[in-house]
Amino acid sequence: MYKRLLLVTILLLPGYLLAGSSRPNIIVILADDLGWGSIGCFGGPIETPNLDRMAADGVRFSQFYTYPRCCPARAMLMTGLHPHEVGVGHMTFRRRGKNPSAMEDRMKVPAAYRGWVRETIPTLPEMLRSAGYGTYMAGKWHIGDNDTATWPTSRGFDKFYGFLDGTSEYYKPADLIRDTRKIQPEGERYYTTDAFTREAIGYIDGHLRERPKAPFFLYLAFNAPHFPMQAMPEDYAKYRGKFKAGWDVIRAQTLDRQKAMGLLPSNAVLSPRSGDMRRLGTQPGAVPAWEDIDSAQKDAMDAIMATYAAMVDRLDQNIGKLINHLRNTDQLDNTIICFLSDNGAEAESPPLGEFDAAKLGQYDIEGPHYYYGRAWANVSNTPFREFKHFTYQGGVMSPLIIRWPKGTSPKVRGGFVREFTFLADIVETCLDYGGASKPAIMEGKPTPKMDGQSFRELLAGKKVASREPVCIEHEGNRLVREGKWKLVSYFEKQWELYDLESDPTEQRNLALESVDTTKRLAAVYDSWADRVGVIPWRVAQNYSVYPPDSRHGLRQ
Repeated sequence: MYKRLLLVTILLLPGYLLAGSSRPNIIVILADDLGWGSIGCFGGPIETPNLDRMAADGVRFSQFYTYPRCCPARAMLMTGLHPHEVGVGHMTFRRRGKNPSAMEDRMKVPAAYRGWVRETIPTLPEMLRSAGYGTYMAGKWHIGDNDTATWPTSRGFDKFYGFLDGTSEYYKPADLIRDTRKIQPEGERYYTTDAFTREAIGYIDGHLRERPKAPFFLYLAFNAPHFPMQAMPEDYAKYRGKFKAGWDVIRAQTLDRQKAMGLLPSNAVLSPRSGDMRRLGTQPGAVPAWEDIDSAQKDAMDAIMATYAAMVDRLDQNIGKLINHLRNTDQLDNTIICFLSDNGAEAESPPLGEFDAAKLGQYDIEGPHYYYGRAWANVSNTPFREFKHFTYQGGVMSPLIIRWPKGTSPKVRGGFVREFTFLADIVETCLDYGGASKPAIMEGKPTPKMDGQSFRELLAGKKVASREPVCIEHEGNRLVREGKWKLVSYFEKQWELYDLESDPTEQRNLALESVDTTKRLAAVYDSWADRVGVIPWRVAQNYSVYPPDSRHGLRQ
C-alpha cells in the first residue's frame, strides 16, 4: 500500500498534459557482457549492419560508462540510483526453497547489500507508467529474488517474458517466466535471442491495438553474448575460420579502424595483451602470443570466437527485425532507441576459455561451461585493459548508440558525442522525454541525489556544463571520473590516476606526479561512498551471495 501511495505522489512534468502521440515511444536494448570493441560501428570484427545503420541514423557515445557487473548495472538502469542505494551493492540474492531462515538472515545484512531492488524504490517503468506509458519487458531481469513482489510485473511492467537470474541456456532455458508463471520454451529451434525479440514485437502490436494513443516503453534485455557460448549453427558457420589471424593481429586491426572512424584519438595505444595479472587469482596465467600456441589450439580458439561472433551477429539480426517492424507500423520515427551493454567483456575463465570444441556449431548443446576466455575478451574490449568486475576502462566502457531522429541535430547525426556520459543518464533521458519525474519522497525521506543528466542537449548538438564527478564501486574495485581525470584502483590497491585525454587506455599512472589531484578525487570518492552506503569490501564480502570458492564469487 505504501508503494502505491508513493507512486501516486509522483509529480508529472507538463509533458504529461500533452497528447500521448506528442511523446515518443522509448526502447532500451541491453546486450549482456558485450565488449566495447566488438560491433562494427565501434570498429569491431563482427558484422552488425543493423547497429551500423542505427549509428548512421543516430549518435554514438564514445565515453559512456556503466557499472562493471550485470545486476548492479541493471539496478541503476531501472532506478537511476547507484546499486548500493537500492540494495544491490554486490549481487542479487535468491531465496532458496522455502527456508524462511535464509530470508531472516539476509535482512540482517546492511540494506545496501541485501541483494534485490527494494520494493519501495521507484523504478523507471513505474515512473513512466504513471505518466501514461504502456510498459513491456522481454529478457533478463536479474535484480529481484524469488518473491514475485520483486519481479518485473510487480515493478512497473505491464507484461514480461524472460528469466530472472543472471544466466540461462539459449536453446532450452529451464527458467522461463511469462509475467509470474513459469513456462516452457515453445517452437522448433528455440533460441532466446529470437524469442525475446518475437515477444517484444508482439507487445508492440498489442499496445498499438489496445492503446493506440499512448506511447510505450520497451526494455529488451538480451542475454547474448553472456556465457554459455551457444550459437545457432548457420551463424557459427558464417564466422568459422575468420579469426585464425589471432588475437594480436585482430586487436591491432580493430584499433586501426577505431582511429580511422574517429572513435579514438590517434594517440590511443593497445593495452597489454593479458591485462593485469594481479586479478582473478583462481584463474592464473598470462594470455600467450597467438604465434606461441599450436595449430590445434588455434583451430579451437577460432571455433570459440566464431561462436561468440555468431551470438552477436544474431543479436544484430534481431535488432534489425525490431527496427523493421517499427518502420512497418509507422512507429520508427517517433521512437527513441537506445542500445548499450551492461558492462565490458567477461573474463571469468582461463585465458584460453573453457569449452568442448567438438560440440561447437551444433544446435542444442547443453551445459553452462562454455566460455570464450580472457584472450578473446581482450579482443572484445579493444583497446582497453581489464574486463567485467573491474573499474578500468575494459570493465566500465560500453558502446552506446541512440537513434532519435526528431531530437538529434544534423551536427551530431551519424557522428559522436564525445563528452563523458554515464548509465544513470539513460534514466534521466527517458524521464525527460517521457514527461515523467521522480518522487520527492522515498522511503519516508527526501529522494537521494541522482547523478544522471538528460541527453537532450547533447543530442541537440549543444555544449553542456561540466558534470560533477562520477564514482563507481564493485567488490572493492573503484573509480572516480572527473573530466579528463580518472582515479581508479583494484580492491585494496593504491589509487592510480590517469589523464584520459593523453592516455585513453590507462597506461601511465600519474598518481605520484599529480598528488593534489589524487588526494582531491580520493576525498570525493570517500564522500560519495559514505552517501550511497558503500562498505569496505573486506567487510562487505561477507555479505556475498556466492560461496568464496564459486566461479562467479570472490576472485580478487
